[in-house]
Amino acid sequence: MRAFIVSLLALVCACAPTAAEDVEVADQWTAVDVQSTPIELGAERVGRLTFRGGIVLDSDSHFFGGLSGMEVLENDRALFISDRGEWFEGRLTFDDVGTLTGFVDVRTAPMRDARGRPFEIRDDGDSEALTQMRDGRLAVSFEQVPRILIYDVNRDGPFGAALEGPPLAGADRLPSNASLEALAVDGDGNFIVGAEGGGGATPVWVLPLNAREPTPARFAYRLGLGYSLTALDRGPNGGYFALERFYAPIIGARARVMYWPETAFAEPGAIEGAEELALLAPPLVLDNFEAISAVRRADGGVRLYIASDDNQSQRQRTLIYAFDLESY
Repeated sequence: MRAFIVSLLALVCACAPTAAEDVEVADQWTAVDVQSTPIELGAERVGRLTFRGGIVLDSDSHFFGGLSGMEVLENDRALFISDRGEWFEGRLTFDDVGTLTGFVDVRTAPMRDARGRPFEIRDDGDSEALTQMRDGRLAVSFEQVPRILIYDVNRDGPFGAALEGPPLAGADRLPSNASLEALAVDGDGNFIVGAEGGGGATPVWVLPLNAREPTPARFAYRLGLGYSLTALDRGPNGGYFALERFYAPIIGARARVMYWPETAFAEPGAIEGAEELALLAPPLVLDNFEAISAVRRADGGVRLYIASDDNQSQRQRTLIYAFDLESY
């Protein structure tokens, strides 16, 4: 009944429905049949990164896809958000030598607004970046309606109401399709939020969790020519891993994996010391990469995961790649 009411409201408002209206909106996860097939990148090593397996995800479910943010948690549990306001959760699998081989036990649930209801308007639920806070809660940034919402998924599952995060001064002036794509938490628990941009410098906010007044962007990150900032995650040993995306119809897709040192935010202004760890370019097998997650391996090294957003398009794919970085 609730799903019917949500759909009726969306129809009356002449707004595009979210995927939450296509499934039963109940206080439980919904299983999704997702097939994962191993895929090769086309190189064993790129820059400073060693390729440790990739998978392409397919599903007959019409609402699967659009994965735009990722956090790999304990026990190889991977949590994704989509640009249609959905949670997707599953478990990554590996072979005996630690190569990524699959994504299993996938389930989904609609993301909730501050009232505890699924988003009624698709633009309201255009979630783009995901990060885990120091207290275990999860923060999500949104693009079409730029803001941060906080969820206590460990306590409530995906069904609790969102809490409003700290406000960002100037975020409402960002282009609607080039807004808050990158989100991380620093060692002191502050949010680091980056706009997608489109070449040149893009604004970056550093703001405390308890900020009540809008915080201006006091930092700027200079992107590679033609690149956009699509993801950010703090590494297990400090510092930040950033993902940049490039696409042009003739050239095709490219991506850069970057490292920002912990000192990048020592003084307001341009972010200094960014280092390119890898340039992913044709003839490598690529797509629209929008998510990154950094975790510590059992041997003390760093495992990086990147994932692509297929934009619900038959011409794109959902890829997850794993890379190892020995030191940084």
